[in-house]
Amino acid sequence: MKIRLPAFAVAVVVLASGCAFNPQVAQIDPTLEVASGDIGKGTTVAFRVVDERDSKSIGNRGAAFGKGAKITTTQDVAALVHQKIAEGLGKKGFAITDFREDASPRLTVELRSLEYDTSIGFWTGGVQIVAALKGVAMRDGKAYERMYRYDNEKRVVVVPTAGKNDEMLNAALTDVMAQFFDDIGMLRHLAGE
Repeated sequence: MKIRLPAFAVAVVVLASGCAFNPQVAQIDPTLEVASGDIGKGTTVAFRVVDERDSKSIGNRGAAFGKGAKITTTQDVAALVHQKIAEGLGKKGFAITDFREDASPRLTVELRSLEYDTSIGFWTGGVQIVAALKGVAMRDGKAYERMYRYDNEKRVVVVPTAGKNDEMLNAALTDVMAQFFDDIGMLRHLAGE
């Protein structure tokens, strides 16, 4: 029996980390709910989202003995963020137009990070998701800047499935975009209040 217990433990670890060696193409689809309002009062905002990430790779899946396969996406994450924030600004009473450097007001949202990282523990592993957006609003020569961050680590016994990874990545993006809309100072600056 002593010989079988270590073999069983190894088999469980190998099975639990099996999907970690399959590359994942993440499906990014954050669900942002923005309450309607009229703070924008029809103000036209020149708007863009810029992808400022160091790498377009999202990270690596976890494995029993270190990093697993890469997590990437074929989607244009900046375009997805642009779509969601533009929809939200519309619900807040703003009209969106193409970005111009001479426009006032104008808004640039920088996608600073969307990362998936893992760590190894004795009985559990860690999955850390980090996301960050920076909003830069200009109106009448005055700037309003704010960074919106999400950083969450979960301890896991079994390597998360691709679906669970997608869920965690989408929750992170949803959170940082929700922080943008919770920033009443940003919305008032854009509206000229």
